[in-house]
Formats: sequence, structure tokens, C-alpha cells
Amino acid sequence: MIPRQSNTWHKLEKRFKEAFSDYAEHKRAQDELKKLRMKNDNLDEYLAAFETFALHADLDVNNPTNLQTFALGLPQSLADACIKMENPKTYKQWRATVQCQQKIYLKMKLLHSEYGTLNTNCTQGQG
Repeated sequence: MIPRQSNTWHKLEKRFKEAFSDYAEHKRAQDELKKLRMKNDNLDEYLAAFETFALHADLDVNNPTNLQTFALGLPQSLADACIKMENPKTYKQWRATVQCQQKIYLKMKLLHSEYGTLNTNCTQGQG
């Protein structure tokens, strides 16, 4: 059972945060979301930033406009692959699909980089 004083303290803390909250935080987070782009191949960083800004902007990530903002921050080829493969309609679906497609892309990138270093003289299996 929570002591009565502790409950009072939580109420006071909540009121303090409400009274001294940064009113521009929502606007800044919305602006950052519009500018956010996935850099290099770092999907995890992009997802974390998007979710953090969306939380601070108090946005519904499943709103079609916000889903579009999410997709526009991805490399075009990655967003296109997600749409072709799964045609996601919710943020949860987008997140799962983009993670899957990024794993496939990274696996292909690794394989293609190996073509230059391995089996350069081998023609077995080719036409």
C-alpha cells in the first residue's frame, strides 16, 4: 500500500510538471519529425528518433499523415519495398515490414560485397 504522503507528493510533482512544461516542445518535435531522415543504413536510430519525436509531439502514429511522414523519412527504395511487399496500414505494420526489408537489404549488401572478394575466377553455375 502506498503511503498517503507519497500519493500527495506524486500529485504535487504532476502539477509542477504541468505548470512548467515546455509549451514549444510539441512544435519542435513536429518540426524535427518533418526533417527526420534515415541516415546510412541505421534503421534502429531512425525508429528510435521517430518514436521519441512522435511521443513528444503527442502524435497518433497510426494517423495516415504521420504514417506518410514516417515513410518519407526512409530511403525511397526501402519504403517502396515495404509497400510492394506488405502494403502496411498501421505504424506497427510499417515498423515490422521496414525491419524485415532492411534485414534483407543488409544481407544482400553483404553478399554483393563478397562477390568482389570471393570466387572471382569461378564460373561454375553460370550460364
